[in-house]
Amino acid sequence: MRHQGQTKRVTTLVLAGFLALPLAACGSSPSEGGIGSTLGNLIAFNSRTAPAAPALKASEVEVECPEVLISDGQASMRTYAGADKSSAGLRHQYSFGEMSRECRAVDGKIDIRIGVSGYVLAGPMGGPGSFQVPVRVSVRRDSDNQTVQTKTYRVAATIAAGQAQAAFALVSDPLSVPMIRTDASQDYSIFVGFDGSPDKPEKAPPKRRGN
Repeated sequence: MRHQGQTKRVTTLVLAGFLALPLAACGSSPSEGGIGSTLGNLIAFNSRTAPAAPALKASEVEVECPEVLISDGQASMRTYAGADKSSAGLRHQYSFGEMSRECRAVDGKIDIRIGVSGYVLAGPMGGPGSFQVPVRVSVRRDSDNQTVQTKTYRVAATIAAGQAQAAFALVSDPLSVPMIRTDASQDYSIFVGFDGSPDKPEKAPPKRRGN
């Protein structure tokens, strides 16, 4: 039974097995190919057309990954101009998009890697700039509601001059937890949320004029 305050589900069950991931480095922003290309190998697990997982090594065990939840009240984050907390005073809004995860179980431990995407949107009082978006990923042991692994990242995102939004994407380092049973979804939950406030945006560099 889920406890109140941590109930927003984001993904469905994915096939376990740790694939080789040609993914963007942790904390990097997505390329022009978009978030889908950055998290392609993770998000693909949620598709019916996902490629078959490679054969498990002798020391590996197939497990079912825990689900990903957004921590209560952390699905989005806003910054305002001064004390004006109305929509008119909004500088920027940070929101999550797609999420996924994959698991690798070996030698009695499960390594969980989480993929997160999202957007920074400029409000009436906001504008172009470079940001460090604070994202926290955690794994909770459900039997006693204890957080057993957690890590915070500052993910780069830049709203270019003349644009109103920018995408960001993160692929976490593996978070290692003890394997209690192969159905890890019965023992653990994964949480994602914004942690604190983003760094003050820097002004975006001006576009160079053509010759």
